[in-house]
Amino acid sequence: MNRASHADAPLAFEAVYDRFGAELQGFLRRRIRDTATADDLLQSVWLKVHERLPELRAADRVAPWLFQVARHALIDHQRRMRPTQPLPPEVAPEAEGAAPPDLGPAVLRFLDVLPEEDREALRLTEFEGLTQRELADRLGLSLSGAKSRVQRARARLREELEQCCRFEFDRRGNIIEAHPYGTECAPECPC
Repeated sequence: MNRASHADAPLAFEAVYDRFGAELQGFLRRRIRDTATADDLLQSVWLKVHERLPELRAADRVAPWLFQVARHALIDHQRRMRPTQPLPPEVAPEAEGAAPPDLGPAVLRFLDVLPEEDREALRLTEFEGLTQRELADRLGLSLSGAKSRVQRARARLREELEQCCRFEFDRRGNIIEAHPYGTECAPECPC
């Protein structure tokens, strides 16, 4: 980065700050009654603006972009302030003692039916905790190659599991129940 472009960035921010500072402060204070909280949000907005202003390509879009950043900060603040409420009984987790099935040991048995490279990718990432970047480095793959291998291996494992059992998932994708289709895969079946 040359010295001139580095020197221009703070001036651009200062110009935006001078032009929109009071207007942005009023915008936030009209929506949040506590002035200290509004000022805290204002500071977080200015921090984001300072970080991302160099990425803005169209100078005529500064105002809409700036107020969009402020609206997102308000929405995030309102979400954090929303009181938590207990889940209704129909979606609340089941009572203690009704834990979801522990499929870990059974899933390990299903890994044996996968091709070696898929088995190794899942073992290293899912069971030994390697990141996909670490997997790529260890196996001499590109990051996208490692991601593809893990994704393909997960799909193959899921196919194998779904041939044996019907799974029920919660909203987050966690298994809450598993039911075998029949007895043909009972020794390997995780249910």
